[in-house]
Amino acid sequence: MVIIYDEAKLWMVTRNKERTMTMNIEEYGALWEHITIRLLDIRIMTVNISKDPSTWTLPSNAFLLVTNGKGKILLGQAMHQIKGTYILHASKGTRLDCLVKSPMEIHMLSYSSLEPEKANTESSLTNTGSDSLQVSFGFEPMHPLPLIEIMQLIYRQWNELQSAGRIQTKALFYQWLAEMLKQMQEQRKNRTKLDRVDQAVRYLTRHYGEPLKMEQVADMLDCSPRYLNQLFQLQLNTSPSRVLSQIRMEQALKLLVSTKGTLQEIAERVGYENGYTLSRYFKKHYGVSPGDYRKRRDSSIPNSTPNIFQPHALQKSHYSEWSQRTVSLVEANQTRPAQENTDLTGVQARKSSASAVPGARTRMFATGSGEIRIPEKPSRVVVDWHLGEVLALGVTPLGAPHSLIESNQMLGPYICDQVQDIGNHNFISIEKVVELEPDLIITWNHAANASYARIAPTVVYGGSGYGSVEEGVREMGRILNRHIEAETWIKEYGRRVHSIRQTITDKFSTEKTFTVIDPNWGEHITLVGDTGTRGGKAAYGLLNLKPAAKVRQELLEPGLEYLDVVRSAVGGYLEDYLLVLDNGPSHGSDEQSTVKPWQKSIETDHCRIINLDWNRYFLSDPLSAVLQAEEMAERIMTHELSLTQ
Repeated sequence: MVIIYDEAKLWMVTRNKERTMTMNIEEYGALWEHITIRLLDIRIMTVNISKDPSTWTLPSNAFLLVTNGKGKILLGQAMHQIKGTYILHASKGTRLDCLVKSPMEIHMLSYSSLEPEKANTESSLTNTGSDSLQVSFGFEPMHPLPLIEIMQLIYRQWNELQSAGRIQTKALFYQWLAEMLKQMQEQRKNRTKLDRVDQAVRYLTRHYGEPLKMEQVADMLDCSPRYLNQLFQLQLNTSPSRVLSQIRMEQALKLLVSTKGTLQEIAERVGYENGYTLSRYFKKHYGVSPGDYRKRRDSSIPNSTPNIFQPHALQKSHYSEWSQRTVSLVEANQTRPAQENTDLTGVQARKSSASAVPGARTRMFATGSGEIRIPEKPSRVVVDWHLGEVLALGVTPLGAPHSLIESNQMLGPYICDQVQDIGNHNFISIEKVVELEPDLIITWNHAANASYARIAPTVVYGGSGYGSVEEGVREMGRILNRHIEAETWIKEYGRRVHSIRQTITDKFSTEKTFTVIDPNWGEHITLVGDTGTRGGKAAYGLLNLKPAAKVRQELLEPGLEYLDVVRSAVGGYLEDYLLVLDNGPSHGSDEQSTVKPWQKSIETDHCRIINLDWNRYFLSDPLSAVLQAEEMAERIMTHELSLTQ
């Protein structure tokens, strides 16, 4: 489906070989009454300025809320101009291309449909069930602040792993969905945007307890603080700051009356740093200090301060007008979403494999955020990055990203055909992970922990964050409860590293220098360091190859993973040997007769070139690194032998 917008209606159009079918907004909204969904993932993405578009293929249906930034988003075949807040919906498998003029922040909420119910209406035609959600559309909301606020609350709530938090997340999502559909309907009838002053008042009323700055509010409304102040003066004869102060004073007064909270506690509740600041503003506003007001009220002394409930900061006529605008918003803010009895994420409907198997044994596992219960010996493991560490301990994962498997063919002999594809390592299909029903998920990504933990017990593994290879492997052994296997592998690892280092030392001059490059990404050449991926750990860490002087000074000593340099400058980083991660059709060949694209602007006559297959050198886990080092040493020795013959 693609969206077609005109002033009369907002239509979603499905085209296939047999017919064209249209569905209006009311029908689209009605579909949500008959479809049960599972929330899969909620994340915030920042897209930075780049000459080339950032591209993703969405692994599941998703709503995208752009909260700021300018640029273009191509969703399928439809181009969307982004000039601030914008809402998009994309179906599973849709390609998204994003080209920004200023950094763009996108909240992405992914979901999948469960077993659908058929709608009880003929007007729905045949377009019910999961297929009915396969639509792509986008629009600029008239009232962006409520949508931004609810989405931000959903994002924060998503990290709450208790059952009550999960239920509230779904309630908040439906609240957001209802607000979006309401605005789509309103926008069809009225193309005029909500007044910026109204939007600002709505926002201030909801967020008075936060340390707000008017620059923040103005930025969300896509205007300058000065212009926003002018609008307030024109319409309300006051400033946004005074309106915020009025809201805070009213709330402070309510808390003084209804609670026994200290002045400091009340100050923090209404957005002030301390009780002194609150007391100063309160006395200026009402003519009496908070303490005196509470004493008078508690002792039932008639209040001698005239018009104590009438603010001094606003003229009466303007206050009445402003108050009418905000009273309903204050009430709405104090009403929390109703708790639902259905689990949003399906965790209650489907227990993890560890608890579903009769008699399955579990253990408590300590993590940085507390203890969790995991299987005593996990057997259905899903990983989204640290594939090599798991394989090293004799565990073949149930699921892993295809991008990792394809870009490190070194691990091919260790991976059986049963490993399922869970997507690209930068864009995991949460829906696919759900289908696999793992008993343990191992991730590198703290931000993904909340999404994964709704599927199965999840452990965040630090990988390169550990002090040594031995420490990292032992930690993986602790996670998988394979301590003996970990110690055995560590000993074998040490033996293999010593052997290949000895080979290099015995048969090769240790004074020869090496530079590792990856020339496969655009106009620049990537110089590879010793702390990240692409074979650098194998070359400089395991083999102890000596780096070229400029590589050591500008890359290894500062601890950088890589350094991008223009092609014309690469020659200054080359000395004796150049190890090239070649992703071309002739990778793996040492023949220099064929001129590669990257060689055309690089002077390499003074050094020897050894080509390495990029698809075997991407990962840098201990297993991959030792396999790479062994192959790298063999390639260097073979090259030297060919020169002496």
